[in-house]
Amino acid sequence: MAYTLMVVEDEQRILTYMRNQLAVFPEFDLKGCFDVPEEALAAFPGLLPDVAFLDVQMPRMTGLALAEKLLRIKPDLKIVFLTAYEQYALDAFKVEAIDYILKPIGSDDIERILRRLDKLRPVTATASVAVLAEPKIRCLGTFEVTDRDGSPVSWPTKKTEELFAYFWMNKDRQIDKWALIDLLWPGAPENKGVRNLYTGVYRLKRVLQRLPVGFSIERGNFSYRFLAPDRLSDLEELRELANDRALAERRAERAMELFLGYRQPLFGSRSYAWSASADAAVDEMMNRLGEWLAELWRRRGDDVRERTVLMTIDARLREAE
Repeated sequence: MAYTLMVVEDEQRILTYMRNQLAVFPEFDLKGCFDVPEEALAAFPGLLPDVAFLDVQMPRMTGLALAEKLLRIKPDLKIVFLTAYEQYALDAFKVEAIDYILKPIGSDDIERILRRLDKLRPVTATASVAVLAEPKIRCLGTFEVTDRDGSPVSWPTKKTEELFAYFWMNKDRQIDKWALIDLLWPGAPENKGVRNLYTGVYRLKRVLQRLPVGFSIERGNFSYRFLAPDRLSDLEELRELANDRALAERRAERAMELFLGYRQPLFGSRSYAWSASADAAVDEMMNRLGEWLAELWRRRGDDVRERTVLMTIDARLREAE
């Protein structure tokens, strides 16, 4: 099945060149090319492509700003930035992108993007291949990864588990090697920190090989990138519900289950030093979801559920104080 695609690039010459390059690949179904980001944003709800190639530097609206708006409409959209920047500059971007391409785009770049998209595509049933159950990742108030049998994954060390947690929270992003060492082994001598990281990645890869989904770790000269499918965790489910009110109302029972079942903080007793910012983001999403649910039950005349939601919000606010 082809990936549907849109391209936004303000230079017509480059846009035409990209259209011709992409036409060679039957794996892409090009739905639209735009040289004005505002026009791309207006057309997006009617296209809802799987992938968007976005120029970083555009007048009036940058590629980063456009990406943030598109992701509010379609949270599972895969973003690829087109840029003249070096890789390190993109590390500061707060939008999750599966890759970046330095202009001009080449066939090798497109093939690399396709490989990453294939790795991120969920496993589906076919007539000849048995469907493998995907591992689930629970982050909301605990941290547990389950394998194809529903059994918790056994980690060789606590640091291997923490490394997976950090990679998972930063999946598809470029992660600086030295920053990773400072986070997980603060104060360690340089040689020991490097050995710890290499050993941790090796052990983690051994665990990932036993799982039925396409997790992978790409290593650069001074960085790592963790690739994984979407929608495997309760945290991703919360993000979807808390960023789409209509969806939250359609899935009110599940939203209620997530909201009431959450026990602060993120990762529960395993809460890591580096996860404080994520804790705050989850609290914000939970509060927003709670407000929506309280209003929904009020409209539906369900006083008991409305009161339950409001009492939970109040209890969490008092606990935070």
